[in-house]
Amino acid sequence: MAYTIRRSCREDWREFRQLRLAALRDPVAPVAFFEPYEEALQLTRGEWERRAAGRGTVVFVGEQADGAWAGMVGVYREPRWAQVVGVYLLPEHRGTGLAARLMWAAIEWAGAREVRLRVHESNARAARFYASLGFQPTGTRDTDPDDPSFGAYEMVLRRAPR
Repeated sequence: MAYTIRRSCREDWREFRQLRLAALRDPVAPVAFFEPYEEALQLTRGEWERRAAGRGTVVFVGEQADGAWAGMVGVYREPRWAQVVGVYLLPEHRGTGLAARLMWAAIEWAGAREVRLRVHESNARAARFYASLGFQPTGTRDTDPDDPSFGAYEMVLRRAPR
């Protein structure tokens, strides 16, 4: 399947909203996202526009030839590293190579910074995928704010200075 990888913009708010809501309804959402579906439904158009525009977090999307979105990855810069967030592909696009292309877009956008992400400890498939890209566990673990019995651990891709 052919995809175009690009940054989302404010005008993409409807597509962004649709894909984010699909992500939050996905059966793996409880172990991948910290935003409840019901709360996301209450967001205003302005908030969706802000998110799609990448203010704070840049969003890379995988777009099909017909313009339909198949997946997305968010990334933002800290002073010394970049943080990947909100990785999601519609189920029918998993295993196509799109996730790696989106991740590499985010990694390249980060420049020479190391790239960090958090993966839920119950999401072994995601952990294997990130490891295949060169991410390694840092040993840092966070607890899910809604359920202390679940945690996420940090992984990092260290970049050589340019």
